[in-house]
Amino acid sequence: MTIRHKFELYFISPPYLNQLSRKISAILRITSIFLIIMAGVNQASAQFEHKLFSSNLIIEGKIHYGFLYAQHLELELFNAHFPAFEIIIQKLTYGKNKWERDYNFPLIGVSMFYSGVGNNPSLGSAYGLMPFINFPLFKTKNFTAGFRLALGIGYITKPFDRISNFKNLAIGSHLNAAINLMVEARYRINYFLTVTAGVSLQHFSNGSLKLPNYGINLPLLNIGIAYRPFKENLNISGRFFAPVEPYSAIVRRSVEVNIGGFLGFKNMVAVYGKNYLVTHFYGNAFLRVSPKSKFGIGLDLSYDPSQVTLLEKSGTPVSNKLSVIRPGVNGAYQLVMSRLGFIFNLGCYLGGKEKSNGPFYEKISVQYGFTKNLYAAVMLKVHWGRADYIGWGFGYRFDVSYGKKTVK
Repeated sequence: MTIRHKFELYFISPPYLNQLSRKISAILRITSIFLIIMAGVNQASAQFEHKLFSSNLIIEGKIHYGFLYAQHLELELFNAHFPAFEIIIQKLTYGKNKWERDYNFPLIGVSMFYSGVGNNPSLGSAYGLMPFINFPLFKTKNFTAGFRLALGIGYITKPFDRISNFKNLAIGSHLNAAINLMVEARYRINYFLTVTAGVSLQHFSNGSLKLPNYGINLPLLNIGIAYRPFKENLNISGRFFAPVEPYSAIVRRSVEVNIGGFLGFKNMVAVYGKNYLVTHFYGNAFLRVSPKSKFGIGLDLSYDPSQVTLLEKSGTPVSNKLSVIRPGVNGAYQLVMSRLGFIFNLGCYLGGKEKSNGPFYEKISVQYGFTKNLYAAVMLKVHWGRADYIGWGFGYRFDVSYGKKTVK
């Protein structure tokens, strides 16, 4: 067989053509979305010509390149290097709300993410739709270095199936949480164009709502270009600052106390043949150290009935199911953004019969206050980077004063 015949046999073979077709199809989908957005922007531009309107819309495209981090041995078969694509619609903040001024006028928007994840037939492709906030850490006239936090919904095309797709131990469901952490640099070429570059971690996980759930972690490098389609209105000042006048007030020294509970659901049919409902109660005490940050301590108590099954499967009898209750103590930090609060806890268990998860745990929570004292919250419980469960709940917060100070 000649070299030419070998070349034709490889490059015209059905597997290669199918793989090439998938790549071309994905690129065409991304390109189509971008063209539709740009067409809509051009059609809408006329309505933004009013002299009292100042647009701050920015459209950005990014190309990523990275690999799948195999944090478990079972994920080694997915090792590959691959591209990813992102279309971003965002806007500049101008300080209309106090939290925008506190955070040095961040970018806010939504990201549409796609990756073929190496085109592995057992893993499929990954999609993400993620609202985000891009916090400036260092800023000059034309250069900005910042940190982007994105949290939204992910979709995996080929999750685990015990018959048709038993090799995919990474993800057990189509719908997942999608999280992106990015350190980014932005350089403004002119008013309309900005070039960007950064390094990020893209994560997909269902929080053990359905097993298996090792999760997908994608370390990525990216470059991009951002386009600002509308001219700035010179009749309006660039930033909005709330008026500040001399005042006299009493500032009370107080500790903020949060108490509440979560319910979590664990689908473990593929492992133990049943589902479990997890209950979690907690209390946090915070001391505000700046307009943006609060530090404190927390206590919590969790009951996970799946741990009873785990002990019995391992040959350890459980005479009292309450023996698996795990109390814990933790350090807490809260990042405040108007009605939103992002809470991070790092703690240690004080007891509990089942100890396979180890003595340490992490919690990541998002709270939204719909009144001064009542809030709704979502929590992700983690053990050394491995998601245990997602909890939904409500809480109540109040202040405990310990002194007062007069400010003039």
